[in-house]
Amino acid sequence: MAEHPRPPGPEDSDDAGADAPGSTSPGLEQPPSSAPECPAHTPPRPARRTVLAAGVPGAAAVIGLTALTGPRPARLADPTGDPQLTTALAPHLAGHRHVAVAVLDGSGTTRFGGFGATATREFEIGSVTKTFTGALLAEAVARGEATVDTTVAEVLGAQADASAIADVTFAELTTHTSGLPRLSPDMMLAGWLAALRRKDPYAGRDGDDVIEAALATTPSGRGERSYSNFGVALQGQLLARLANTDYATLLARRVLEPLDLGDTYAPITPAGLRADAPHGHTPTGLRAAPWTMGGSAPAGGIRSTSRDLATYLAAVADGSAPGAAAATEVLLKGEDGERTSMNWFHEDFAGDGSRITWHNGMTGGFAAFVGFDPADGRGIAVLTDTARSVDELGVGVLTGEVVL
Repeated sequence: MAEHPRPPGPEDSDDAGADAPGSTSPGLEQPPSSAPECPAHTPPRPARRTVLAAGVPGAAAVIGLTALTGPRPARLADPTGDPQLTTALAPHLAGHRHVAVAVLDGSGTTRFGGFGATATREFEIGSVTKTFTGALLAEAVARGEATVDTTVAEVLGAQADASAIADVTFAELTTHTSGLPRLSPDMMLAGWLAALRRKDPYAGRDGDDVIEAALATTPSGRGERSYSNFGVALQGQLLARLANTDYATLLARRVLEPLDLGDTYAPITPAGLRADAPHGHTPTGLRAAPWTMGGSAPAGGIRSTSRDLATYLAAVADGSAPGAAAATEVLLKGEDGERTSMNWFHEDFAGDGSRITWHNGMTGGFAAFVGFDPADGRGIAVLTDTARSVDELGVGVLTGEVVL
């Protein structure tokens, strides 16, 4: 995003397995200029590119580092599902392997298509996870547990005494204006080394570690929008504290179970991965370890399927999902016209005054895009097991530039 937060902001092997939401330093979504991201609508085509980059920060580190390894040519797997859909999508998926797509027409019909992937194949969704964390915030507000103005100190009490972020609010964390850096300062070196080895750069830190690291951090540029995986990780952990549980349990109880999203989960650690959890691939085709992200999972640790994301998007779009208000209550309006709600972005990609509600994601071996048009309920979810952006395709479908 044009200074949208850079989301986690989050290889070669076609087999499934375990072990792997946005950069040259670990983060989720928002690759640097060298990473594939998206262009903007006409007049300033570059605008869309900047905007979409916001969703891919953390993975950029991985992308940059693994680019040093010899490339392994990618081959798009055989098409599955709706043949008309896959025929239209294939030209836009060079460099990808397994891809799953769900397209909502706004009238209750969903089309599924893919390449070597059915609608129930599991993918890491990277920073798309942040929208689920936003839903948890909206739910906490609806239940009277918090408001968007609730501060870190009001959640943590004496634990936050003397902390420079004691008066930071949920509104600041969810709009990336808290002044917290993209990544926790204490993980920079270890994160880089993990990224170089194609491992999870967030591993080894639990929810308490995230909170303690945040309390020890002095914000910089507070009030200015600067994408922060660290800030959203803290947001999710504070919400779990309010509910006296852990993030994965809170997510399951308040969002996943009510929507019957049985294939969606936050593993938190490698031990939490399902037996058939697929691996992903770096942009150059090397096999990547899973990113389960530990205490930073609220920023990018969810795994899901195109079928579940279609259900989720439809419910968010029609207002029936738990925490659906997260996608509609705009909390920040930028001078450039960009708008941010509870971890959702709203962009006028077509340049006609209409706005798409969206988020993207990228980890070390996967990329994702979800978005919908609030005006008519049309939506799309694109998932790939290669850390290459699919934002341009997702936006193109929603604006009509890509005809299905």
